[in-house]
Amino acid sequence: MVLWSYRTIPQTSTKETPFSMTYGTEAMLPMEVAVNTLRVANKDEESNAQDLRINLDILEEKREKSGMRQAAYTHATERYYNQRVKEKAFKVGEYILRKNEASRDQPQGNLIPTWEGPYIVTEANRNGAYVLETMEGRQIPRTWNSRNLKKYFF
Repeated sequence: MVLWSYRTIPQTSTKETPFSMTYGTEAMLPMEVAVNTLRVANKDEESNAQDLRINLDILEEKREKSGMRQAAYTHATERYYNQRVKEKAFKVGEYILRKNEASRDQPQGNLIPTWEGPYIVTEANRNGAYVLETMEGRQIPRTWNSRNLKKYFF
């Protein structure tokens, strides 16, 4: 039933069902065929075959429109996300804190501190990756993403 409902419910991004995108027409429930519903009762073999041919002819156009809707939906979602993301940039020599769960230095639990440090930024790489060292001058292994760092104010 879940698979059937997925195939027969219009998707948010395309406004089309996967079934109609594949076959060019909307799916019919088996119950609609067994019991003469209005959708089935007024159709004879010739008009049904003609409707299917018309639907197949316009299927490519329907797919193109759906592709454009999908691209617009993706662009809108990306724009929504990017408006709320705040870029964090640190300069070499700044003091920062590192998120404890990212380093997994201490066992996870509710009563452990969220941040550890302070550390000093020694190198700023592309895409928000930073090389850190302790206050004593020992370099921390691997680079750290800016999502797991925050400025230390003392």
